[in-house]
Amino acid sequence: MSNVAMPIRRIDRELETIALTDTSWRVCDASLPDDDGTRLLAYVEQVDDHIETLWMWPLVGECTRFDSLDTALGAILDRLTARRVLPEAS
Repeated sequence: MSNVAMPIRRIDRELETIALTDTSWRVCDASLPDDDGTRLLAYVEQVDDHIETLWMWPLVGECTRFDSLDTALGAILDRLTARRVLPEAS
């Protein structure tokens, strides 16, 4: 996998993705204010030919490996959607 091209900051309706380096990103819930501690969802990093995700919600420190950045962001969005459907899980 070559270096993943991604803007320094990308915000859509659900996710805010901020580049920390050329190969690592912080992913947040775009609907929450900057000072909300539950806003941070995961850190994502390209490592060799895969993407590693360090979850910050719901289980801090859980790590998952994905084949692509898009797949990782999709999984983060799935968890965010579950949190919005089941707010007591927050």
